Amino acid sequence: MSGRKWHDVIQVLSEHLSVDTELNIHPPVDCSVRLSPEVLAFLANEGIDPFELLQQAAVRVPFVDDTLPLRNYFISSSHNTYLVSWQIFGRASAEAYTHVLSRNARCVEIDVWSSSKGPVVTHGYTLSRSVPFSSVCEAIGAAITAGNKDTASDVDNGNDWPVFVSLECHVPVEKQDEIVEIMKKAWGEKLVTKADIASLPSGDVVSPRDLKGRIVLMVEYYPDDIRSDTSAILPSCGTPILSDYDHFSYEANLQLMKPHRHIRIAGRLADLGFYARSMKPDKGWEHADFPSPPYPPNMMLNIDESSILSLIPQKLADLVVSAERYLRRVYPSGLRLNSSNLDPLKEWESGTQIACLNWQHYDEEMQLNEGLFAGTMGYVVKPPLEPTREKRSLRFTGEIMGVSSLPLPEGRETFSAYVSAELLQVTAGKQRRRTAKAESSGAGGVIDFTWRESFEWQFSADELAFLRLQVCRSDDCLASFCARISQLQPGWKLIRLLNAKGKHRSATLLCRFTVTSRGPGGLW
Repeated sequence: MSGRKWHDVIQVLSEHLSVDTELNIHPPVDCSVRLSPEVLAFLANEGIDPFELLQQAAVRVPFVDDTLPLRNYFISSSHNTYLVSWQIFGRASAEAYTHVLSRNARCVEIDVWSSSKGPVVTHGYTLSRSVPFSSVCEAIGAAITAGNKDTASDVDNGNDWPVFVSLECHVPVEKQDEIVEIMKKAWGEKLVTKADIASLPSGDVVSPRDLKGRIVLMVEYYPDDIRSDTSAILPSCGTPILSDYDHFSYEANLQLMKPHRHIRIAGRLADLGFYARSMKPDKGWEHADFPSPPYPPNMMLNIDESSILSLIPQKLADLVVSAERYLRRVYPSGLRLNSSNLDPLKEWESGTQIACLNWQHYDEEMQLNEGLFAGTMGYVVKPPLEPTREKRSLRFTGEIMGVSSLPLPEGRETFSAYVSAELLQVTAGKQRRRTAKAESSGAGGVIDFTWRESFEWQFSADELAFLRLQVCRSDDCLASFCARISQLQPGWKLIRLLNAKGKHRSATLLCRFTVTSRGPGGLW
């Protein structure tokens, strides 16, 4: 593909799939935002300068320590990264890797198959179109800049925090040398291999700083008594997008060479996965040990969503402890044919470091992912997760003043709307409050709403508690905001609201949040 055409495809992906979450973390300083007359009057009465308020962040993201062992982090992860449309009938694209890595996904997935024209990346045994494996590797390598392990700042280093590549290898052993050579050529010294063990810390203590600017390959490990997981060949979740861009041509899927059901990994390929030997374990894994030998060092547990969900109700403590010893990746169930995502909040609460999501759409689960990782380099330090630890009581109060400049839906002139506020936790589930309906006002293609209402929750302190706000007309969500409650800033704030595709199209919400703790004697 020519450089110009590559740029055009990246531009299309960015326009359709990028999200504007970071506007509430790093507000633009030179933008012009229209505020409603009611909001301006309220701010004047409060003695608040609207221009100054627009430049204040609504969300503060703390510094991320890059010196902890890898298993101490949550890592932003993309599932079926190569797909930009339907997972069964869609397109595979190397540009999709450029896009998600630019959004600081730090774990991407490659499904590589042998075909009549060499190794390709595709969703096997579906009608998905393929892309050359070499093109995908080149895109990944080009998106990662060489890091400086002596610099502690996560801002100064750009997007060079280590990237995990989950390699789902369906290539026969006798053909795996070819994909090894392709990765080595495309990634060069960025690729971590077994040869690096002399210059890097052991897998138990290796940190993101040690691996800045590097690619960590996940390579499957199949013990003799564990069969290869055939769920990898089943279609998982997908959604039709970019349907208006059929003029971009992708190569039709080639004739795939069916791999042996018990495919094994060649020694040269295994050496490339030294820091992340990925295994789909047998039952009882949540309290099992995987010593080396007989297992390889640096085991990573690769778990199906259904398996871990069946364990969470009774064995949450075991799951948390297991994740303190081993990296864990959880991928969506193969039965998710309707494009839905797994709930990452449940995975994080159980200690899972890598919860794999489909990034092709901006659903509730991707909003949570953005709420956790926006403003970071794709790594977040895991908070204490002891399920039995006694926690202090918190009271959270939200005050909703009004919405300004919400784009008018096509075919509408005026309507009523309300704000839905959701407290999202694993322990307490989803708790919802909502304002009364308010009638719209405004002109020029945008509308305003005024409420002046408040809501309140009391709950146990939880670093993984999220607030999601939605402006709704009946059951139709028009705009939303999602963030960790611990990162919300005090005082009145103007939140940039995002539409259903994650884009900011001028709408703001004036609101204020207050968090108080229960003190000695039970007093707030």
